[in-house]
Amino acid sequence: MKFYRRFKFRYLVGLLCLVIVANWNWLIADQGSSMGESKFVDVNGIRTRYFEAGQGEAMVLVHGAQFGRAAGASHNWMPIFPSLAKHFHVYALDKLGMGLTDNPKSDEGYWMQATVEHIYNFMKVMGIKKAHLVGHSRGALPVAAVLLDHPEMVKTLTVFNSNTLAPGDPAPRSRRGNTIPRTADSIRQFWEKGFGAFRKDFITEEYVQAELEIAQQPKIEEAWRRLEGLRKRFVEQNPEKIRARPALAHSSGTGWWLHEVKDETLRRIEEGELKTPTLVIWGYTDPSATYDMGINLFRLISQSVDRTEFHLFNLCGHFPYQEYPEEVTNLMVGFIEQVGE
Repeated sequence: MKFYRRFKFRYLVGLLCLVIVANWNWLIADQGSSMGESKFVDVNGIRTRYFEAGQGEAMVLVHGAQFGRAAGASHNWMPIFPSLAKHFHVYALDKLGMGLTDNPKSDEGYWMQATVEHIYNFMKVMGIKKAHLVGHSRGALPVAAVLLDHPEMVKTLTVFNSNTLAPGDPAPRSRRGNTIPRTADSIRQFWEKGFGAFRKDFITEEYVQAELEIAQQPKIEEAWRRLEGLRKRFVEQNPEKIRARPALAHSSGTGWWLHEVKDETLRRIEEGELKTPTLVIWGYTDPSATYDMGINLFRLISQSVDRTEFHLFNLCGHFPYQEYPEEVTNLMVGFIEQVGE
């Protein structure tokens, strides 16, 4: 009898351990606190960092920001990545010259077209034949450009708070130099004070450490110096363009390095080339991409795409998927399920 009880107890303990191991990824996803280990792949000579998880239809997440910013990399998706991975095979990559992805090898690599090609080539290298493309802020313009160039590869498009893709030239933000937070405390302060956010619970220790890893990379400062040098050269060589369109004198807003892709993308959307179901999600209190920009973008896309939706979160800044990950996941999953019917 004692042997049976001892055996039964050990059997139950072993079974419980198997259940925990089998569902470990699910447990982590419920906590919403991990994207797993960084992976790297060669994309036309560019060592590219990405995260991957989940099963099902492919979804590619493209973060925002620009060269020389530590606060722009695939870890931005950390609050929502695990919940999306319950529904899709999710990839989140660091854009060209950002995060832990290599800086461009040439001056041409600092123009937006190179970022567009890098995202497309990443999908090819990873064997992604068709995906749901998701772009935030300065990641929305390149995914829209990929969609227009290769519509056969995209099932749906989701856009978050992007004054880069929205029509018009937003006022460039005034900056003195390019101060990069390099300590855990300064990173927390940076995120807590900016972007119009009301909910701050996404600023976990893991998030701070992910940001810190990137901020300490010399390549971030190197990219900023290269971008600034190219900006000055563009201004010197194109005085007529600057007079006609002052926004081109800056790297923020409709900057010199992205205006050609923006103008061409908006022209093609206006002419009705975009046919893919599109979901636009915005934060109402975003100081950098105001809600009227989101409405204007929705109006433009909806002229040719019947399956277009616009969702505006009140008390929400530049990163709706960080402040409201569960609600945003439900929106995305529901939208994709509806258009797939």
